[in-house]
Amino acid sequence: MISLRFFQKYWADFLAALLVLAGLGLRLRQYLSGRSLWLDEAMLALNIVQRDFAGLFRPLDYDQGAPIGFLLLEKLTISLLRNGELTLRLPSVIAGCLALFFFYLLLRRSLSPAGMLPALALFAFSGRLIYYTSELKQYSFDVFVALALLLVFLYLVPRQEDEQPSGCAWLLPLLLAGMAAVWFSHPSVFALSGIGLTLLWLNRRNRRRLIQVGLVILGWLVSFGGVFLVSLNSLAANEFLMAYWQDYFMPIPFWRNLDWLPNTLAMTLSYFGLGGWPNWLTLILLLGGLLTLGRIRPSLGLIFALTLLAAFGASALGKYPLGGRMLLFVAPISIGLAGAACEGVYLVLRRIRWAAVLSVVALAYALSFQSAAVAVENFRNPRMQENMHPALRVLSAQYRPEDLIYVYYGGMPAFRYYAPFYGFDETQFYAGEIGYYRLLAPTLADIDRLRDNSRVWILFSHVYQEDGINEREAVLAYVDELDMGKCKQASREPGTSVFLYLCDFAP
Repeated sequence: MISLRFFQKYWADFLAALLVLAGLGLRLRQYLSGRSLWLDEAMLALNIVQRDFAGLFRPLDYDQGAPIGFLLLEKLTISLLRNGELTLRLPSVIAGCLALFFFYLLLRRSLSPAGMLPALALFAFSGRLIYYTSELKQYSFDVFVALALLLVFLYLVPRQEDEQPSGCAWLLPLLLAGMAAVWFSHPSVFALSGIGLTLLWLNRRNRRRLIQVGLVILGWLVSFGGVFLVSLNSLAANEFLMAYWQDYFMPIPFWRNLDWLPNTLAMTLSYFGLGGWPNWLTLILLLGGLLTLGRIRPSLGLIFALTLLAAFGASALGKYPLGGRMLLFVAPISIGLAGAACEGVYLVLRRIRWAAVLSVVALAYALSFQSAAVAVENFRNPRMQENMHPALRVLSAQYRPEDLIYVYYGGMPAFRYYAPFYGFDETQFYAGEIGYYRLLAPTLADIDRLRDNSRVWILFSHVYQEDGINEREAVLAYVDELDMGKCKQASREPGTSVFLYLCDFAP
């Protein structure tokens, strides 16, 4: 019979290496799939491509927001390499791949194989983490920065929870890491809050060390103040963004929506692949993991709890929405707590070795099977979403000088980004304004202006579909009802939501 020590020494590291390699393969597969930039990516890309370095310090067009450090890194990348989707997504994929390795280091430092392997599997196969690793957005950096800060803490503070390093040399890297983090990740301030408060608690009986930690936190605050003056104050004043995310701010008083808090807590894990579980069961899993981690590594458990409290506090103040992609930075915490819950099961049942092993295997299977199945399917057929390349190839091949091109407002940013690559300039197409969002009338008015033309291309992407209305279908029905003409050709690549129509509107 293989002993636990033998498994920990050899097989656990071997299985962890396989999981890391599998996670890297899934991320690189999605990155290299050739997927076009979709709406949000294209809007951010236009800001990066069309501005110089200094211009990125001004409020971004298209109601976009991103950390200034991330924007400058993106600009530097395309300046050194070339403009293109692979180049624009390169910083995100590097951050996402490093985050996977960093998460392994975090788990290896904190949990035994009973908790490490299930958590690593859930992280490696998470569809959200895989997808955002290959997207031109800052959310992959949010995960990477959070993990980098946690590792700095873990490798500076000794294993013994009541012991501190001698000297103060360890404070400098912590100071520099925190000061840099806030420029590359907005939610890094929550991780820094958790780490700073934990350090204050650990050093509460050492006045000299308490002052040193206070100076480190002061340095973080000064750096954050710079970030606020440069970019965060303009984001907080953006009415569109505040309205868009309003449902994800914690209600005050909390009894205005009693379901908000448990639903959001449950979402922190279900968002990463644990779908179909009742909220109460997910909450028990997270709480069990927090209790276990508080027992085996109290300082890390305290950081996790304080980080979440800081995030919820900011949400209650209307400063940070907790939902959707804005929750991605919580992945190391929620998935880490799921792994700690697995370890807790093992610790409770360890006197009956076979029952402990079977229980952990069953829980790990329940946690990661759905994510792994989806990840395998996405490896075979990567997510294309709003893949504009096939439609633009058709348009470029069949375009005539007398043709008119109308681009639906949802596809305008991506088309505007890709137009130069396919030989089109601003004079050759007519695009709906992004401000048309949820307003069908302006789009129909645009269609009216296309009358009396025998060859009109209409390109749809990111079609608004809500409340029983599909604007693409509404536009085509409008054409039929007014007897403006007919669409002679339709093009749609399987797996993408981009539509191209060639219409004859001649009288």
